[in-house]
Amino acid sequence: MDYNVHEHFSGSECRRRIIRFIDLLGKEIIFGGHLFATGSVSVIMACATVFIVPLSWDILLVSYLLFYVIYLYDYVEGASSDELTNAGRSRYIQCKGTNKCKIAAASFILVICMIIFSNSLTTLAGLCILAMGLLYGNCFKKLTKRIPAFKNIFVSFVWAFMSLFVFFYYDLPVTYGAVMLALFIFIRMMNIQILFDVRDVEGDRVEGLLTVPALLGNRNCPYILRSINLLSVIFVFMCVHEGLLPFFALAVIPVFYYASGYIGQVAESRKDHSSYLLAACEPIMWSVLIMAGKYVTMSGVI
Repeated sequence: MDYNVHEHFSGSECRRRIIRFIDLLGKEIIFGGHLFATGSVSVIMACATVFIVPLSWDILLVSYLLFYVIYLYDYVEGASSDELTNAGRSRYIQCKGTNKCKIAAASFILVICMIIFSNSLTTLAGLCILAMGLLYGNCFKKLTKRIPAFKNIFVSFVWAFMSLFVFFYYDLPVTYGAVMLALFIFIRMMNIQILFDVRDVEGDRVEGLLTVPALLGNRNCPYILRSINLLSVIFVFMCVHEGLLPFFALAVIPVFYYASGYIGQVAESRKDHSSYLLAACEPIMWSVLIMAGKYVTMSGVI
């Protein structure tokens, strides 16, 4: 009897540890910068798939570390102010004393990789992106107090540039189609960034930031988000029609319906954090859908 009781408690303790581990892993991925870092890798893969650029492991590592450092640093610097709008992330970041060591180590590995594997132009471009990301909170963010939506434009531009980063990294000529793909990513990220500002509207108003929700109010934002969402779909159709993007690029269209779902959730309740998580996962879907579309097209199904 005592043995069965001991075995029962051992099993319960094991389950609790597994659940705790999964919970901590999920928080680390979401709150530790890994989710957006994976999204940056997805942009690289989507671009390479569309324009048939062979990828090596080093560019994937560089893009991952680049966004990991930028986002983790931003989370650490904004942890205290995030208590109002993102208490879960704020608590997690503030109780992790090793974050600055992670940032330093990842930055060191990033710089070494760029110096060894990429050309001087790419290294300079990568360092500029890193510097802009690290200086964003203390320098560039303040411009949003003077320039409406600068925060959204700045972040979206950095994401869009990653689709061109592939060409710089491998010393390839930037095509007009690549610029159009970058513009598509810019439009999509504007949509996502405005959505995040709906959640952060109170804190942004306290700081005097002229974000779209702070200027136009939360009620008007769903209409703006749906309009941008529709615009991105029309843009892809036009690019494919004009021959700037291959036919299989239309495989990204389901993102429109995916985004409509999380926009609808925010319209119903901006306190629904699952909608923001879905939005953060969207960049990962781009490469998955494009690679699937290319596979289906090349296999002769369409």
